[in-house]
Amino acid sequence: MHRHEDALAGEHAAAVERALLALDLDTKVRLLSGQDMWTLPAVPEIGLRSLVMSDGPIGVRGQQWSAEDPSVALPSPTALAATWDPELARRAGHLLAQEARRKGVDVLLAPTVNLHRSPLGGRHFECYSEDPLLTGAIGAGYVRGVQEGGVATTVKHFVGNDAETDRLTVDNRIAPRPLRELYLAPFEHIVTHARPWGIMTAYNQVNGSTMTEHRYLVQEVLRGEWGFDGCNVSDWTAARDTVRALRGGLDVAMPGPRTVYGAPLAEAVRAGEVAESEVDDAVRRVLLLAARTGCLAGVPAAVAPADVPQYVDGPAMARDIARRAFVLLRNEPVGGEPLADAPVADKPATQASAPHVSATQASAAHASVAEKPGAHPSEGHETPAHEAEGHETPAREGEIGHEPAAHKAVTGEAVLAGEALTAKPMGAARRVLPLDATAIRSLAVIGATARDARVLGGGSATVFPDRIVAPLDGLRAALPDDVEVTFAVGADPRTRIPHARAGFTLHARYLDANGNLLAETPQFDGKVQVMGRFPAGVTRHNLSAVELTGSYTPHLGGTHTFAVAGTGALRLTVGGTVLLDGTSAPEGSDPFEAFMNPVEQQVTADLAAGERVDVTLRFVPRSLGLGEGLDALNFTLGHNAPQLDADAEIEEAVRVAAAADVAVVVVATTEEVESEGFDRRDLRLPGRQDELVTRVAAVNPRTVVVVNSGSPVELPWREQVAAVLLSWFPGQEAGAALADVLLGTHEPGGRLPTTWPARLDDAPVTTVTPTNGQLAYSEGPFIGYRAWQRSESLPAPAYPFGHGLGYTDWEYESLDTTPDSVRVRLRNTGPRPGREIVQIYLAPTPTPTSTPTPTTSNGPEPTPPAPAHATPPTPNGTEPARHTATSGTDPAPTSTVDATREAPERPARWLVGFAVVEAGPGESTEAEIPLPDRAFEIWDEEAGGWRRIKGVYTVEAAHSLTDRRLTAEVTAA
Repeated sequence: MHRHEDALAGEHAAAVERALLALDLDTKVRLLSGQDMWTLPAVPEIGLRSLVMSDGPIGVRGQQWSAEDPSVALPSPTALAATWDPELARRAGHLLAQEARRKGVDVLLAPTVNLHRSPLGGRHFECYSEDPLLTGAIGAGYVRGVQEGGVATTVKHFVGNDAETDRLTVDNRIAPRPLRELYLAPFEHIVTHARPWGIMTAYNQVNGSTMTEHRYLVQEVLRGEWGFDGCNVSDWTAARDTVRALRGGLDVAMPGPRTVYGAPLAEAVRAGEVAESEVDDAVRRVLLLAARTGCLAGVPAAVAPADVPQYVDGPAMARDIARRAFVLLRNEPVGGEPLADAPVADKPATQASAPHVSATQASAAHASVAEKPGAHPSEGHETPAHEAEGHETPAREGEIGHEPAAHKAVTGEAVLAGEALTAKPMGAARRVLPLDATAIRSLAVIGATARDARVLGGGSATVFPDRIVAPLDGLRAALPDDVEVTFAVGADPRTRIPHARAGFTLHARYLDANGNLLAETPQFDGKVQVMGRFPAGVTRHNLSAVELTGSYTPHLGGTHTFAVAGTGALRLTVGGTVLLDGTSAPEGSDPFEAFMNPVEQQVTADLAAGERVDVTLRFVPRSLGLGEGLDALNFTLGHNAPQLDADAEIEEAVRVAAAADVAVVVVATTEEVESEGFDRRDLRLPGRQDELVTRVAAVNPRTVVVVNSGSPVELPWREQVAAVLLSWFPGQEAGAALADVLLGTHEPGGRLPTTWPARLDDAPVTTVTPTNGQLAYSEGPFIGYRAWQRSESLPAPAYPFGHGLGYTDWEYESLDTTPDSVRVRLRNTGPRPGREIVQIYLAPTPTPTSTPTPTTSNGPEPTPPAPAHATPPTPNGTEPARHTATSGTDPAPTSTVDATREAPERPARWLVGFAVVEAGPGESTEAEIPLPDRAFEIWDEEAGGWRRIKGVYTVEAAHSLTDRRLTAEVTAA
C-alpha cells in the first residue's frame, strides 16, 4: 500500500493546495473543529464531504453507538496481543475497515498502544502489552490492515495515558530514557513501519505540558524525528487552549460544535496571536486526511475501491482470534498421576564453560526446561493425533524494532544453553486438556459469566454485536447429544443486575410529547444507548420519552429480579402491573461516569415458568446530551432469574461438579472492576469466586478454570486445579471458540503479553494515583518483566511474560546468527499439528570495564540556563532539543561507544524479536528474525540521542522469558 500511497503523494499534495487556496479564514478554522460528536464539516465548494470518525478498537461503533446498528465484536486488544501475530492483527484490521466502510466511517479511533505499566491500570484490556516491541508490532499490523481497507487510523493515546486515575489532569513525570525506550517506542515503531494517517493526543500532561499542547513531543519528535505526516486529533474534550494547542501541533479539536478552534481560532488570528500560515499547516493535514480516505473530490483515494481486501467473515474472524489468543496457563495430568515431564531445574539458560558446541548438539544433549518457581515450563501434552499436511511450514515473522542496518558488526556462534533447553520426552500421563468428547458423559459448567458472557471491556470500547455465544451455549452446541451438560451459577460477581437478554424480545419506541411515534428500533438486550446521533426522525427538540417494550418468557418459575437505571423518570410495567414509578438522579460529579453508569433500582415479580408476559420500561430523560450538540441517551432494563442465596448457590455448584466427569468453572471481572475512567484497587476476583473454585476443585480433580478477564487477576487456587485457561474478553464468538479449544479441535495459541503476578503486593509498580497532581514514573525503564528480573527480592510471578502451553511439543534444534538476524530451526515432536511463538531475547554480558550506573528515575533532570547562542531548553523540563527538526528528515542522533565507557543500568534481557511458526507432527520449520539496531541502543539522556552499547551479548531463543531453549553469543561492534 505504501508504494501506491507514495505514487499518489504528488496528486494529493496538489489537490490539498488547490483546496486550501479556495478557503477563507472562517472556513479553514471550521475544518479544525468537530461539528458534532463524530464528524468534521463538509465544504461542498471544494468537493469536501464530511469526515466521519468512530471509536474502536474491537469493533466499529459508527455514529449512533446503539443496538440499532450492530457491530462485529472482536476479542479485546490484550487478546490480540496474546496471539503474538502481527499478520493476524492485519487481517483483523481488514475486517474493521470493512465494517467502517459499511457504516460510512472514514477514521477509526484506534489502536490504543499505551503500556501495561502497572497491573492496576483499569483500561489495560484496551492496550496490548507491557513490552514496547510487542505493542508496536501488533499495533503496526492493525494499522496496516485498517488502512489497506482505505480507512484511517488514529494511534492513541499519545503519550503517557497508562492509567485512568485523574487522567484529565495528571502530570506524568517521565524521565527522558524511559519515555523514549518504553512509552514513545510503540508509537515510533508504528509511525516508522505502518505510516498511520492519524494520531490522537491524550488528556494528560507529560513533564508539565498537556499533550494536546506538547510542542516538543508532537512537533519535534513525532513530526520532526519520525516523519509523521498525518493528522493530530485531540482526545474528546482534551483541547483546552486555542493558541497553545495550535502551536503544539494539534490539528483537530473534538468533539463539536464548541471547541477551542473554530471561531476562537479565527479571533486569535485576527488579533495577531497566531499567524494564518500556522492555521494553513493544520488545514493541509486535515485535507490530506480527506484525500487519503476519499473524502476530497477530484483526487483518487489512497486505496481505490477495487483494491480493498477481499470480504472477511466477521464471526469467523472473531472466533479465530479468540482461539489463537486463549492462553493455557496450566494443564496437569488427571486423576493425580505423576507428571511425567516435570521440570528438573529452576535455573535460567546459561552458557556452558565447556568448549562451544552447536545448538543442535546442545538440544540433543539436554532435556530439561528451566522455569522460575510458579511457572510451568513444558508445553507438551499427550493428545489424540489430528491430520496434518506433510510439509514444512514457513514462519510468519514478528514485527521487529527498527529496520536492521545494512552494515552492522555483529558476530555470533550458537552455544550450549545449560540446564534449560527443551522438554523431556512425553510420558504416559495424559493431561486434562483437551477433553475427549467421546469419553465424557457429563460436564458441569459453572459461573455466572458462563451463561451471561462478558465479551468486551467497558467504556468507549463498547460495541453492540448482533449476537453473543456464551460459554454454556458453545459447549452445549459442540458436545454430542448424549453428554449431559448441567449449569450452576455458583458465585455471581456482579453488583449490578445484567441486562435483560435471554427470553426477552424487545424494541425501543421514541415518542414525542403527544405520544406520537417518531422512530422504532430493535434491541439486542435491555440497554438503550445513543451517543452522537439519534435515530432518523428523532431530535432533542421533539423527543419526550422512550419506551423499551416487548415480552419475556421465563424459563424458571419463582421470584424474578428486575432492575432499571437511567437519569430521569422511570416506570416499569411487567404483566400489566406497575412495579416501579419514580425518578432517578445522578451520583458524583463526572458527567461521563453518570451517563455510562446511572443509578440502579431493583424490584421483584413472581412469574410462572413458560408463561409469556408483556414488559414495558418508560423513560423520560432528565437531559438529552452531554453538552451542546452531543446527543446522548442511556437507560437500562436488567433481569435476573430466580436464584438461591449465596451460600446455597455455591453448595449447588459443588453438588453439580461432584456428579460430573469434568467441571468447567468460568470466573470473571465485572464492569465495576475493569473499565474506562477508573483504575483497579486490587487484583482479586470480585465476589466469592475464589471460594467457588476451591470448593469445586476439592470434589472434582478434573476441574478446568476459564479466566474471563482483560488483565491480570490473582489466582490463589491455581495449583489446586487441573487446568487454567485465560480467555481474556473473548469477543462475540466466545463460547464457540472456547468449545473449539477445550475439545481439542483447535489448539490454544496464546502467550502472555504481560507478566501475571501471584499477588498485587509482588508487582514492581503499583502506584497509579497522583500526588499533588503529579505521578512520578520513578521506576525508570523497569516495568513488567524488566523489573521482575531486576530484583531478586521480588517473588517470582505466577506466570512469566511469554508463557503459554499448547497441545504438542517442540524441540528447538538449532540457532544460527548472521550480522543482522537470527535463524531458529525447531521441530514439532508431538502427535498433532501445533503453533509455536519463537521469542528472541537479548541479554548483555557484563564486562569488567563496564560498570552499570543508575538511570535517572525521578523525572527529568533540571535543564541549566542556556548560553546566549545555545539551543534553548525545551519547555517544562522535557528532553533538551539538541537539534530542531522541521522537515521530518532528521532522526534523533545516534552515537557509538565501546564497552569501556560506563553504561547505564539495563534490564537482564529484553525482547528483540519473535515469530509465529506452525508445523504438523514430526515436521521441522524455521524462523528467521531480524536483530534490529535499536536492540543494542539506549537513550543517552546527557547527549539527547540514541547510544549504541558495544560488547558481547547473548541471543536467547525461548518459549517464554524463563523457558530459554538455545543461546548464541553475538558481538556488537
